[in-house]
Parts: sequence; structure tokens; C-alpha cells
Amino acid sequence: MQVRHIVVPAAKKAANQAANDATNAATTESTTEARPTAAPAVAPRPGSVPPPRKHAAAERRPAPPATPAPPAPGGTPLPAYAAHLPPPMTLHYSVRQGGATSQALLRWQPAGDRYRLTLERSGQAALGSDSQGRLGAAGLAPERYVESRRGREQRAVNFQHEAGRITFSGPQLQYPLLPGAQDRLSWMLQLPAVLEADATLRAPGDEVLIFVAGAGGDGQVWTFTVQGLHDLEAPAGPMAGALHLRRAAARPYDTQVDVWLDPARHHLPVRMLMQFPPAAGGTDWALEQLGAP
Repeated sequence: MQVRHIVVPAAKKAANQAANDATNAATTESTTEARPTAAPAVAPRPGSVPPPRKHAAAERRPAPPATPAPPAPGGTPLPAYAAHLPPPMTLHYSVRQGGATSQALLRWQPAGDRYRLTLERSGQAALGSDSQGRLGAAGLAPERYVESRRGREQRAVNFQHEAGRITFSGPQLQYPLLPGAQDRLSWMLQLPAVLEADATLRAPGDEVLIFVAGAGGDGQVWTFTVQGLHDLEAPAGPMAGALHLRRAAARPYDTQVDVWLDPARHHLPVRMLMQFPPAAGGTDWALEQLGAP
């Protein structure tokens, strides 16, 4: 199994890694990036220390649980955030992609110390996704994320908390399970929960760092940078002072994500604009209403 080592950037100088555009972008609405063909192993970077070789006897023993990736030289570990989650609800979105408009239902169902978050998209593809896991002071802790088409499971991500790693149903890859790691759906609730809990992260230039894993085998730190407060016109009505954050595309295969959060509604997303690499287009989500779960 191929293992990828994650280097976590500094909170104010985090650089997005080369992203991977997953084949089913519409499932998590444009946050899926295609994963390039795996490259052969390369030598350690200057200044890094390669891990010591294990003796054959040691290799036969069960591997100990993985630990969070160490900081890069001069960097800091991935921050741990507090989170204040909203009550159960269903968010109704209109989604524009190219010249077509569809409807999406984002159902948030917390229950005790567990949660389920599902996304259903109307249209010819009948795409969906499902995130399930635990809840705690740090917000969502996904255990399994599934993408489906017409009700049939296609791909999945497994967050193995006891083993300390993230694995996939398809690609033979794994990542260390970093604190606060999310999937391609759960970040949509986790980011608002972090901003709702901590007002000191809402000033222009502030950053929120979240490791996000996709079903295509991609995993990287997404750096959301606060752009400021903006008034919006949305189907749900005028939004005064929506908090705008951007995950910038650093390389050709990155997806740029712009999200506007409503402080009056638990900082939930009232608009999400996701722009894919040039040939793939993008999607524009607009909140129409909040309803019962």
C-alpha cells in the first residue's frame, strides 16, 4: 500500500499542495480534484530526516497507531479548533452548473454523540453523498464517507481513528489521520462550526486550516482565508454582512472554493462558489431556505 506523508503548513503561510480532481466532482459539488498518476518514490527533501529502516522481526509486528504528521521545519502542527454546531436542519440549495440549474438538499442530523450528514442532488446523475461519524468539542469526526450514484455506493473514505489513518475503498493509499480531518461533505458544516465558536478567526486575513480527504484518494490541507464581510442577494433573501472565505487554487489542478457564511444563521453557508480547473467549469450554490431535518 502506498503511504503519503502530509506536511502541514504554518497557519499564516500555508501553501496548498498540488490537488487532485476527483472524477465525480458533482457529488460533493466541485470540491473534488483529479488525482494525478502516482509518481515513483523520490529522495527526501533537503533538511528532512528519512525514517529509520525496521528490522525484519519488527516489520512482522502489528503497526502502532499513526500519529499526526510532524510540523514542517519552521512550521506548526495543524491547529485544533473548538466548534459550535447548529441544531438539526435541512438546507435547500439551488445549484447552477454551466447553463443548468438543479436542486440540492443538505440534511444535518446530529443525535447524541453521533451525526449523519447527507447530500442529495436532483438531475440526471442522481448524485449523493453521506458522511457519518462522531461529535465532540472539536466538532465533526467523520468515520465513513460514501459517494453514490442513483442510490448505489460508488466510492468511500474510511477514517480509522483507533489506527490513526485514513484509507479508501478504491485507491491503495493512506494518510495519517490529522486532528480535525474532514471529508468532502463534512467540511461544509465543520467550517461554519469553527467560525461560530471563535470570533477571533473572523478578521480579514485570518485562516482556518482543515485537512480534507476525497473519495478519489486525494487528501490535503485546505486553507480558508477570511476575505471580509459582504452583503449578498440570495434566493433566501438579502444577507447583510456575510463572512466570505476563500480556499485559493495554488496549482493548475486545484479547485478554488469561495464560501459565504451567514452570522445570523449559525454561520451556515448561504453561497458556495466552486471553480474547477479550466476545462471542468464550476458550480454555484445559493441557499433557498432552511427547513426541518
